[in-house]
Amino acid sequence: MQRNVQRAGAHRRPAHFVMLIGAMLLAACYSSNYRREMQASVALVSSLSDKLADYCRADFIVDRHPLSSEEMGEFYYGLKKARAFQQMTAKRNGSEGSAQAFDQLVGAYENFVRDADQYRLNRSQTHVQLEQLTKDHDLVKQRADEANRALDAES
Repeated sequence: MQRNVQRAGAHRRPAHFVMLIGAMLLAACYSSNYRREMQASVALVSSLSDKLADYCRADFIVDRHPLSSEEMGEFYYGLKKARAFQQMTAKRNGSEGSAQAFDQLVGAYENFVRDADQYRLNRSQTHVQLEQLTKDHDLVKQRADEANRALDAES
C-alpha cells in the first residue's frame, strides 16, 4: 500500500507543475491583454475627442448640414465602450495607476461630450462657450497622456 501512495503522489506532482505554469501563462496573457486593451481604449477616447473638437469648431455643421442627434451617438457609444472597459478592469486592476488615470480620462471625456452636445443644441452659441469646449478637449488630451504614462510606468 505504501508503494501505491508514492506512485500516486509522483504522478500528481508533474500535473501540479503543469497547472502552475498554465496559471502563470494565463496571468501573463491577461497582463498583456490589459495593456493592449488599455492602449486601445485610451486611443479611442482620444481620437473621438479630437473629432468632437473639430465638430465644435465647425459649429456642428458637416457638409452644410447640422450634425444630428443620431450622429452624436458615435461619441456616446465611445463613452459607453470606455465605461464598460473601466468597469471590467476596476475589479481586477482598480488600484493600478493606469486604471485610476483611465477613470479620470473617462470622466473628462464624459464632461466634454455632455458640454459639446449642449453647445450643439444651443442655437445662441458664444465664443466663450467654444473656448470652454476647447479647454474640455485639452483636458481629455492631458488625461489620455497621463493614462499612457501610467501604463508605461507599470511595464
